[in-house]
Amino acid sequence: MSAWIDGGQLIALFKITDSDLVQKCISQNLTPYNDQGKPIRPVDILIQQIEALGQELSQLDEVAWDLTGLEREKIIENQIQPLEELLKSFKLYLRSIENLNWDGFELPQEHAIAACFVNRLVGSHYRADDVDRFLKRYTEPPEERKSPEVKPKLSRSVSSQERIKKCREIAKQIWNQQPDLTIAGMINRNEIIRQATRPDGSTYSDMTVRSWIKDLCPNPKPGRRPEKRLLQQAC
Repeated sequence: MSAWIDGGQLIALFKITDSDLVQKCISQNLTPYNDQGKPIRPVDILIQQIEALGQELSQLDEVAWDLTGLEREKIIENQIQPLEELLKSFKLYLRSIENLNWDGFELPQEHAIAACFVNRLVGSHYRADDVDRFLKRYTEPPEERKSPEVKPKLSRSVSSQERIKKCREIAKQIWNQQPDLTIAGMINRNEIIRQATRPDGSTYSDMTVRSWIKDLCPNPKPGRRPEKRLLQQAC
């Protein structure tokens, strides 16, 4: 066996899916490494993706700068605004895992963020010695494996449902009083932010909270993008 094994080889070796590579291997202390042989932390993956999204947003901004009228409005509404929302959700998630290691790591519910982790880890490298040790444990007959102590866990679904309900109640009450408030404005209300915070202190992303409350908005038509230099140019 060579000194390194890549993620694709691991998937074939263990006959697992891409997402199982994260759940069954990485969370069991099978450390991923980059092309320079340095270990990769969860936060490293997010930082790299945030930089890539920032570059993509800058490129779109330059394209929009050269457009006028309806063409400019379309690229703002269909590409720039969604990308800004996505970038914001990545940055919020980054705060929640700044000090997190791979042991106990679980893929986030938000598809775009989860896909970012899966793609990065499939393309990473793993020490052959670590894989050998993991493979022996992975292929042990069930009766020879030590059953880990099962600790009771709080139901995440119950906690999530309660937060969704509270956010919706608050949003409905505020919109009854301020019907012109945008969905983005509602998401940034302190009352909503408090309810969108998990017991561990991490927060649900803007995109997740938006999916909870968007159907309650009395005026769901997207507002204009905040004034920036690309909107200041005469049409």
